[in-house]
Amino acid sequence: MEIRTIKIPEISKKAFEVDTTNRNVLRMHEYQLAVLKISDSIEGSDTQEQAQASFTILKELLSFIRAILNLDDEAYDKLLDLDNQRTQEIAEKLVGYMYGLTDEQLEKSSGEADPKE
Repeated sequence: MEIRTIKIPEISKKAFEVDTTNRNVLRMHEYQLAVLKISDSIEGSDTQEQAQASFTILKELLSFIRAILNLDDEAYDKLLDLDNQRTQEIAEKLVGYMYGLTDEQLEKSSGEADPKE
């Protein structure tokens, strides 16, 4: 098991530990599969179905982050107040960690360093 840390100053002054346990890797795959399933199902759907899909994807994203970082209610409330783009960045970094990528590899793949880290 590899332990990484991620700093999210908007939520906590302390860095969060990210454990690459089987449990967390399973959570990551469940999250990815749920998003793919929803994304595949909205092709050709009406506006209401698309809005429901977006809502469900966001809930999956927030649940994934909360589970991986083991956020308590107070920290989760702070996560809910973050900008959506920042929340996406956090999730992408966590997924990268679950795949064994380093911070350097993640920065290369995104094309730039994260100014908030």
